[in-house]
Amino acid sequence: MTGAGRKERYRTLVLEIPAHIEIPTCDNCGAEWMDPATARAIDESLKRVYHDALRNRMLEALKRIRAHASMRKVEYLLGLSEGYLSKVSKERSQPSAELVSHLGLISMSPIERLNDLEKFWTYSSKRTPSTTRKSARSATSGISAT
Repeated sequence: MTGAGRKERYRTLVLEIPAHIEIPTCDNCGAEWMDPATARAIDESLKRVYHDALRNRMLEALKRIRAHASMRKVEYLLGLSEGYLSKVSKERSQPSAELVSHLGLISMSPIERLNDLEKFWTYSSKRTPSTTRKSARSATSGISAT
């Protein structure tokens, strides 16, 4: 059976199986079954659809974020190398689901989420002995500072 409207979960998304993919179907009850060739064809098609969906979601999130922050700042706060978001946007690299998830969450409230990230990475409660310069030097020499 071929046609539009057939959906299947692929990694993090529920995607539509491309209409041209034929899935063996029972003429009596309409049940579909997979043989290895059909499963491979579906996986290959959904892989392309998935990567396109990730890129589109990333671009939408970046569009909302760019109104409030530079990409350099976003890269810094996410621990990405400088220029990485541009590279991914221009399809020279594939975004991961994790990156798209982070960008999606940030884009829902860019100012607040970016401020939260900045606080998270710079927050330091009481300095403990393990975070002082002296103990850091001791740790490198193999001596425990207690």
